[in-house]
Amino acid sequence: MPPPQLRKIVWSALFTLASLGHVPAPALADGAQAEPGPASPSPAPGTFTLHLDQQTIFIDQATNGTGITPPEGPAFANGSPAAPLTPYDTFSSAPLTPGVAGVGQLFLTPSYVGTSFDLEATFGAGYVRGSTTNAAYWSESLMPTLNPHLGSQALPYQVVFPTHAGQDDGTAFRASVLSAALTTHDGSLLLRGGWFHLIQSDPFVFTPPALPSVSPAIGIPTAESLGNGPPNLDWWPAPPGSIPLHGADVVARRRLATVELTDATLPSLPDTSARLTMGSLVIDHGEGTRWSAQVARITTGGKSIPTTVLFGANAQLIPTPQGDLPVSMVGGQRETIVGVRGAFHATRALDGVIEYGHSTYDADDVAEPGTAKPGNFYRAGISRNVGRAKASVDWYRNEPYYATILLPYGVPENVWSVAWAWPGQWLKSNYQIIDNSVANVNRQGYRLKYALSGGPLELSLAYASFSQIQPITLRNAATTGFVDGFFLPQQPTFATLGRQHQYELWAAWHPSFGDVTFDYVEDTMHRDAAPSQPADAVSYDTPETAVAFARRFGPRMLASIGWARYGMRGSFAQGAATNVDFSQRVVFGGVEVQETPHTATLIDVRRSAFSGIPIAPGNPSPNFMGTLLIVEQRVRF
Repeated sequence: MPPPQLRKIVWSALFTLASLGHVPAPALADGAQAEPGPASPSPAPGTFTLHLDQQTIFIDQATNGTGITPPEGPAFANGSPAAPLTPYDTFSSAPLTPGVAGVGQLFLTPSYVGTSFDLEATFGAGYVRGSTTNAAYWSESLMPTLNPHLGSQALPYQVVFPTHAGQDDGTAFRASVLSAALTTHDGSLLLRGGWFHLIQSDPFVFTPPALPSVSPAIGIPTAESLGNGPPNLDWWPAPPGSIPLHGADVVARRRLATVELTDATLPSLPDTSARLTMGSLVIDHGEGTRWSAQVARITTGGKSIPTTVLFGANAQLIPTPQGDLPVSMVGGQRETIVGVRGAFHATRALDGVIEYGHSTYDADDVAEPGTAKPGNFYRAGISRNVGRAKASVDWYRNEPYYATILLPYGVPENVWSVAWAWPGQWLKSNYQIIDNSVANVNRQGYRLKYALSGGPLELSLAYASFSQIQPITLRNAATTGFVDGFFLPQQPTFATLGRQHQYELWAAWHPSFGDVTFDYVEDTMHRDAAPSQPADAVSYDTPETAVAFARRFGPRMLASIGWARYGMRGSFAQGAATNVDFSQRVVFGGVEVQETPHTATLIDVRRSAFSGIPIAPGNPSPNFMGTLLIVEQRVRF
């Protein structure tokens, strides 16, 4: 039986959802898929249907140890750039803080088939009670009008480092019209309004903000895994990798061409705003030949925002044990990105891809007005398929002035974000508007990849080598729009270039008794320093490993167990001294069960142990241990 506090939250969530009234038909949330079944004829004009999808999630997390009260915690909660090392899950950056939370969400999707057009709308109701931190980071992505990451103020969430359950509790309820769409029968025209995900977008031109929360799952992949994600029943498909946009969207199709026009708001802090206006054209010939062009315009308004760059107003370097961290205030930003892409058959045996992006950026509140420069993005690659095997090589160049508009989520984020955190969100609590998962800002280099898919043994290998294009110095870091990730500014006369290497391996064995997966990623970061500037030295290694076994018990039950480790060791801003040395080990297990044609349950249990040295000598030990329990029930009709 659950503890009394959890049981109370469970019944509160259930009664709240029940009070919405009984609905006899099913709704699928974002990305959900119905059970496969026999094909049915298209509904006749005049047909009205109603779908329902209900999610009830219960989270119970217990964490103890000196690491749950980091010395940097109070200042970080008030905006300090010197972030704590603990207590966080290093695989996802999500906080590991004690608390109990219950989340109930109900999505209704009525649709009507007309003679020429089809209509559809989505209505949502959501209820949260208990730990606001755990509800915001460890449940399914909260409904947009309830989600603090998107800017909702309904949930009283803030950065908190509780020592026991109940210290960050809150309650919120919202019922909203989430979206509406009109579509022609032949799919040639789609009009949408409200919250939506894009139909098409080239990631080097625009990628919606990454999903900050960790969706319930019965496995743990490495942060840069080459695999397909944790095993799942169809009830828990892979969640969208990003949060939705809010605005209006038009999609028109004719023969091989698809045009999408978008006007939407982006997440932003209170008293600020961010808006996207974008158009894209895709001509898809099939068989691997695809051409596209895209233009995106992003602007911000309202108050200036604090951020960790030097080109904003009131710029300064703050000395900390993590190095001299830059901070400034930026406002009135304007960025335009134009991109073209081609995927084609280079020869009879080789496939090619080319990408080019060009951006311009400026802002009102900057240290040196008139110093903004355009930036460019380049990618060229070839690949070869032979049966189940595919090999590819790609070259990237992502310049330090390309797509560097600074956009925070709708709330100050509580994520693992010490200066050397890798992998981490771009400039920690900000999101970048392009995909930087392979080539980060101010990096150029190449990536080799080999994959063997299908069959009893699957294998994916990759190696990447990237270097800084320009060193980050106190001089160029002050020019408008210059950004570098993971290295701090140097004196111009002692500038050096940093390098990154990455090694990736994912393997899966599918014997008759289950599925065994091995997931390994190792990142290395290095930058030389002049003898007189020891704080410029960076040299650390980050190995991640996850091993898991999953077994299906018929078509309606799936279980998984496994072990994972994230480690980091080396030096950052402390000369040759080893000041980064820690690891997190996780044992996990879970099960997904479909009890009836309309209900399914997921149970996920994780036990974490963190050990390492403090960020600064004399600080308390960062060690801690914790147990996380997540139970989710889904109902569909």
